[in-house]
Amino acid sequence: MSKFSLGGILNNASQSGDAEVKPRPSFWVIFSAVALIVLVAIGLFYFILLAPVNNTREIKHFTVQSGQGISSIATNLEDGGFIKSSWGFKFWLKITGKVIVQPGIYEISSSYSTPAIARIVASGDTANATVTIPEGYTLKQIANLLAEKDIVDKAEFIQRSNEFPPDYEFSKYWVQGQSLEGFLFPDTYKLIKGDATTAIRIMLDNFGVKFRASIKEDLGDRNLYEILIMASMIEKEAKTQEDREQIAAVLYNRLNAGMRLDVDATVRYITNNWTDALTRTELSTDSPYNTRRYTGLPPGPICNPGLASIKAALNPPSSDYYYYLTDFEGITHYSKTLSEHNENKLKYLL
Repeated sequence: MSKFSLGGILNNASQSGDAEVKPRPSFWVIFSAVALIVLVAIGLFYFILLAPVNNTREIKHFTVQSGQGISSIATNLEDGGFIKSSWGFKFWLKITGKVIVQPGIYEISSSYSTPAIARIVASGDTANATVTIPEGYTLKQIANLLAEKDIVDKAEFIQRSNEFPPDYEFSKYWVQGQSLEGFLFPDTYKLIKGDATTAIRIMLDNFGVKFRASIKEDLGDRNLYEILIMASMIEKEAKTQEDREQIAAVLYNRLNAGMRLDVDATVRYITNNWTDALTRTELSTDSPYNTRRYTGLPPGPICNPGLASIKAALNPPSSDYYYYLTDFEGITHYSKTLSEHNENKLKYLL
């Protein structure tokens, strides 16, 4: 008969139990697995909703209208091929707290991620540029200035300036076949890059404001286009308000007397020589703009005058002067007769 041992039975039972219990995973193993799942989920979320659409680096303009809602903006971005998901765009704005999007035109690319595009359109960093158009600049000078500042294409701006929009109160005064010379009001503007049509519209809108506030009442039944032609010559010839008024008087006196206006600035306009002394050849240029050869007003304005010159053209003072000249120091001298004018030439220009 075999011997019975309780200790042996307990020991055997213990060994049998150890064989059946599986070891538990450590905390770090579980953490690593969860972290991997989270990273994969984030990666998928980013790739599906937030990653760039493609690698094309072409910069395009995207417009956010005033009062436009986030959902509409997001849809336009997706439809325009800038982002993968409108929902992803709205989600990113919400979690970053950028719920206000500024109106304007933005420079973005489909190679930008959704977070990058959201940051741009929420920043208000539009594709706008501030530029000052000096009084007396011609259409070509304005086009050159805007092109130098990389705002619009010069040729496109000039081309668009040959098309007068019909929906302005002052449109009826424009002469068919002429450009917008004279109507592009000189001022400081915030313009949208790459949009020549809007730039012209903004300048015409400003002219419309000045027309209603400061021109229309004084204009009466006179022709605005003729006033602008006169104002443009005054702008180019005068440097002070007193000279604007006196030169206006001289030009109207000569015009009413049937005399040639003899305004050198009209010759400079057709030769585009605004700095050097005019040559005999230039002065004899055969053009209806050459008031040295032809009587009456030139066919159109020779620049875009400021309000002071327009007001001088609208309200010239009474004067007996028919001649003027400007000496080398920029002082203008007036005379009533040709003999007095010739004396002033000898006195101030030789």
